[in-house]
Amino acid sequence: MDIETTHNLILGDCTLSEMNLHELPAIDLLITSPPYFNAPFDYKELFLNYESFLALIDQFTRIFHYKMKPGAIAAINIDDMLIKGIKYPIISDTIKIFKNKGFKLKGRIIWRKPEGYIRISRRSGVLLQNPYPMYFYPDNLLENILIFQKLPSKKSEKYKPLLLDDIWEIVNVLPLKGRLETNIAAFPDELPKRLIQTFSTKGSLICDPFLGSGTTMKVARELRRNSIGIEKIKELEHIIRRKAGFSRGNLWNYFDKDELITDVILVDGNYTESQINKQKKDHSLLHLAIAPDFDETTDYKFHLIILDCRKTNKTYLNDKLSENLNLLHLGRILIVYYDSLDEHNKNFSLDQLFDFIMSHGIRLRDKITVQHKAEHQWEIKTNFQNNVIFNHNYYEVFIFQRGKFDYKSKTREEKQACLIDKQQFQKEKWFLSLWDFRTNKRDECDQIVTDRMIELFLYSNETVGSNLTEISCSKRHFILQNLEVM
Repeated sequence: MDIETTHNLILGDCTLSEMNLHELPAIDLLITSPPYFNAPFDYKELFLNYESFLALIDQFTRIFHYKMKPGAIAAINIDDMLIKGIKYPIISDTIKIFKNKGFKLKGRIIWRKPEGYIRISRRSGVLLQNPYPMYFYPDNLLENILIFQKLPSKKSEKYKPLLLDDIWEIVNVLPLKGRLETNIAAFPDELPKRLIQTFSTKGSLICDPFLGSGTTMKVARELRRNSIGIEKIKELEHIIRRKAGFSRGNLWNYFDKDELITDVILVDGNYTESQINKQKKDHSLLHLAIAPDFDETTDYKFHLIILDCRKTNKTYLNDKLSENLNLLHLGRILIVYYDSLDEHNKNFSLDQLFDFIMSHGIRLRDKITVQHKAEHQWEIKTNFQNNVIFNHNYYEVFIFQRGKFDYKSKTREEKQACLIDKQQFQKEKWFLSLWDFRTNKRDECDQIVTDRMIELFLYSNETVGSNLTEISCSKRHFILQNLEVM
């Protein structure tokens, strides 16, 4: 017999302290996807600026950390965002905010979408029209699911663990004509379904502070969990009711009940400058996504820097590394290999890395996720019967850039001498943000990836600085200088 479940829909702003959330029960699992920062399709110019977006994340994190049970999981579907040529480091800034509020980052799940549907980022055509170094921009088909845990976690009992991979291939909500979620950035049912089945049991309380069209509530109800959904756009009530099955006279069974709370203050969601400045002062939330001015007086020597940050710790961020980063030419590329789960890398967090690099006037341009054969695992001890073990299947290649590259600085002859094979580019799917080497070990992927990066970002007879011991590229003649970074 199914257990009784309760579902509460709150129409209001989840970031308002005036909301009487203290009356709500403690949360077992939080699943949400905050509004994408000014995404051109769904949320264009929703936020006044990037600081106001981070203020939203900071405020909701503070409120819901208080409402979650010790050991409870928060699963945040989020990703870096490209707006008007600037890539905003939303993942690293979100990690920083959650850590500051007392959460621990346990791991990251990669959500891989079908190759046939890339809506926000279809930029590979730039290289196809200009098959030369420095014209590479991948088509993004990935999003991140950040897995945080409120500490302290309970001591788990000894049960057979649940074993999963940390790359999930899930079809996203397609923009079909007449769909219920028109003009709403809804995630597919399968996403909350997997998270709910992984991190909760029947009767648990699931909360989505940015409910949107009601997907999390719908799936929670189907899986016999209780749910609380908060949505500030009052006009979405009828869509949420229809999607979750709460249309009047159309309840799924008599156990379920929904409660509409309407006495919550509604606001337009735009933060004032004074509120933003207060957030900055109180929490030191962010580093700027826009790089500082370039120093024209320095003698630069590197046209490309390749750093492997996977086998070190936080002492890596030192004066010697700063000295090398400061020698990167204007407009040129810094490649960083990073794996947050490397056993040598436990004290070297993504937000620390980004803070350090961007303080040198180097901004995020793109990233590639390299999928490889699982060699490591990461584990979460839950409040329920099963611990969860994830097979770790990827590392990341972050592509940073110092200022803007002058494409006119290279002659036609120099470009033609470094022509990139467009047929190979398309056949081997270099244009995607995920490079799939799932049958290869991690170390076997490194040489392939490095070879590609040199071909994509370096002209002949230029200088590469790297801490990798062996670098080669059959299609480029270059000068290699070993970087002393420790």
